[in-house]
Amino acid sequence: MALPGFLLRNGRLLLLAVSLSLPAGALPWGGVGAQGAPSQSAPAVVRVDSIEVVGNYRVSTVTILGTLGFEVGSEVTYRDIQRSIKILYATEQFEDIQVWARGSEGEPVVLVVEVKEFPAVRRLAIQGLQRINEKTVRDTTGLQPNRPYSPAKVARAKAFIRAELGKKGVPFARIEERMVEVEGERGRVDLFLDVTEGNRVTLAQIEIRGNDFLGDGEILDALKTSKEGFWWFQSGRYDADLVQKDLEESIPKLYRSRGFLDLRVLGDTLIVDPETGKARLEVALEEGPRYRLAEFRVEGNRRFSTDEVQRFFRLEEGGLFRTLGLGRREGEERRPVFNGVAFDDAAQRLRQAYNDEGYIWAQIEPWVEVLEERAQDGSRLLRAGWRIVENNPAYVNRVSIAGNEYTHERVIREKIFILPGDVYSQSRLISSYQSIASLGFFETPLPQPDIEPDPTTGDVNITFHVKEKQTGSINFGSAVGGGTGLSGFLGYDQPNLFGQAKEGHLRWDFGRYINSFTFSYSDPALFESQVSGTLSIFNARDRFFQFRTGRRKRVGFSLQFGFPVPWSLRTRLFAGYSLSRTEYRLFQDVDDTSLFGLPPGTQSTLSLGVTRSSLNHPLFPTAGSRLSWSTEFNGGVLGGDGDFLRHLADASWYVPVGRLGGRQPGSRPVQLTLGLTVRAGAVFGNVERFPFDRFWMGGVQFGQQLRGYDETSITPLGYYPEGSRDLADIQRLGNAYLSATAEYAVRLNDNISLSLFMDAGNLWADPRHMDPSRLYRGAGIGIQLVTPFGPLGLDYAYGFDKSRPGWQFHFRMGPGF
Repeated sequence: MALPGFLLRNGRLLLLAVSLSLPAGALPWGGVGAQGAPSQSAPAVVRVDSIEVVGNYRVSTVTILGTLGFEVGSEVTYRDIQRSIKILYATEQFEDIQVWARGSEGEPVVLVVEVKEFPAVRRLAIQGLQRINEKTVRDTTGLQPNRPYSPAKVARAKAFIRAELGKKGVPFARIEERMVEVEGERGRVDLFLDVTEGNRVTLAQIEIRGNDFLGDGEILDALKTSKEGFWWFQSGRYDADLVQKDLEESIPKLYRSRGFLDLRVLGDTLIVDPETGKARLEVALEEGPRYRLAEFRVEGNRRFSTDEVQRFFRLEEGGLFRTLGLGRREGEERRPVFNGVAFDDAAQRLRQAYNDEGYIWAQIEPWVEVLEERAQDGSRLLRAGWRIVENNPAYVNRVSIAGNEYTHERVIREKIFILPGDVYSQSRLISSYQSIASLGFFETPLPQPDIEPDPTTGDVNITFHVKEKQTGSINFGSAVGGGTGLSGFLGYDQPNLFGQAKEGHLRWDFGRYINSFTFSYSDPALFESQVSGTLSIFNARDRFFQFRTGRRKRVGFSLQFGFPVPWSLRTRLFAGYSLSRTEYRLFQDVDDTSLFGLPPGTQSTLSLGVTRSSLNHPLFPTAGSRLSWSTEFNGGVLGGDGDFLRHLADASWYVPVGRLGGRQPGSRPVQLTLGLTVRAGAVFGNVERFPFDRFWMGGVQFGQQLRGYDETSITPLGYYPEGSRDLADIQRLGNAYLSATAEYAVRLNDNISLSLFMDAGNLWADPRHMDPSRLYRGAGIGIQLVTPFGPLGLDYAYGFDKSRPGWQFHFRMGPGF
């Protein structure tokens, strides 16, 4: 219908259009369905006198006009019409749109918008799905009832169903689409997707053809695709993408590592039994000749000697690289098979070595030359080598930090070990990246640093990117540990006060065996210097469930300062002083007065220490080391009631041994690591007034850790189970200890870690009697978690040297993890 002027709204009328075509004699506009293209030099301009919308029965005329985008009475071109057509199609309401102008010179121009609407879907049913939830399909693809029919969403739903079924080993599903008109309701339909999943395809057999040199078993072991087997994890599920990856990567890589550089995968065939779904996969190969290495050459190397470069390429035979003149055996048949995979990997490791030395512009060109002569066994011979163009080393021009909206830049820069003016080093860049992440102030994993090289100067600009996360937290819950049994705690922790890495800690522990209050404040850069400081104030009353004869109360403070070591960014010296008052209360009707039947005492302590740490994570490290030594001077010229010297030392080393996954962008690998920790302590002098400055061992909750044993069951007199009446409480204490832990850890992420471990340790009454050959042993498996209520640890360990060897379960919760 034609729209007269009274339909104008506030003097404007917006129009919705999709295509424009003109009959003979009409104005020359183009669009969807147009017969000819308009002139590009001077688009025709038409004044619109009225607009007519036809073909709509579900979408109102006003709605269509309100979407067009131009006014009645305005002048429009074909470009305006085409723009409106796109807007209309974007509403997903219309299957087709035609727009044309009706009128001749001297007459009013009527713009006709003819639309063909998609029907509305009253009911949507996906029938026949057994392995996928219908709601999942709808929510993922956006295909929903009570909306216009959308071919794109239907196609998306079909593709999603096929992909998900393919992941479950059902790759040949049939999907038929049906639309049924609703009787008596124009423009409404019921939409059905009829799915015939078919049988799950299971690989019962994989047959390799054309393999003369390598056996079927060796090839099948290299495939990620596996056939059905006896065990539950040998499902034999068919995955077309995985099969394709094996054909393009796994098989060629295996043959290349065995010296077959010309392997061709001729094709693959899948034969499926339609009744059972059992399938046989046939793979046809053409192996080609085998190649042996006759000579290896290195050209252009100056930074590394030829021997150093050659050591990057080690062949499997004999475990050492052999070229002519370097361990070559007599006889051509002794020439090693050329391992193409090791050759490529070695070139990559050499590039990394050059990067670590600042030669980021170094070019390493591997080359292979096939010789005419052959080895005695018929293999082809070749020469291989690397042409190296080292160029000049790159220097760091600028180091920038982006994304730190709260944390001060100084805090981050103190964790960066590569500075402007330094020769670029890949290893120091990685160490800096890991050190920034270990602050715990930013979302992990951090984005990879941006490295912007300047080919004209040879310099590089480095930008570290971070994303702030919430750091302050109110903590409450329960804890088990420290020898005080089950207790509750309430506190507040902020490790990044004012964005300057200052730490504030406020905590109250309460329970049957403990009632303590602690406040501490740490500043890693006093007055923006490199000197750190920590102040702690405490008022604690505690009772140890291992020692039920009394309780202890301590009130005091401690102050510690840290100083940098000029020649080592990872090493710090510490000096501190503490003053405390300790009171002991002996319970009534107890026979053992050895531990709590002591008079009150004042303890004045001066401490000195040194720490060096390169660990890449505070809780779950996978690489690096930590070395620490501290000495405490008690009494003497410092005053107080004590007069003894206390030494503490610990060392930890971690080395990565592998990773699982993490190859996809944005994913994190599971890290595998080996760790070794050694701890020792010794007390010299008179420590009788302060027995809790001596050492306990056994269990995980109090004193020195030794899993597989009861709490405090390792004594200078030997093994005594917890609660044994054969010795006094004071006899469980020692003046020296030594412990060691070896672990194989699986770091699933920053919050979960699994480990296989072995502990060993012992206590001695006199440091002079320490004997590393006489240690109690325990081994087991553990899991460590970081929860909203604090860290938690579960260990199940076997104690080898108890009077009755056996398993012991250990549980830890709360701080002190």
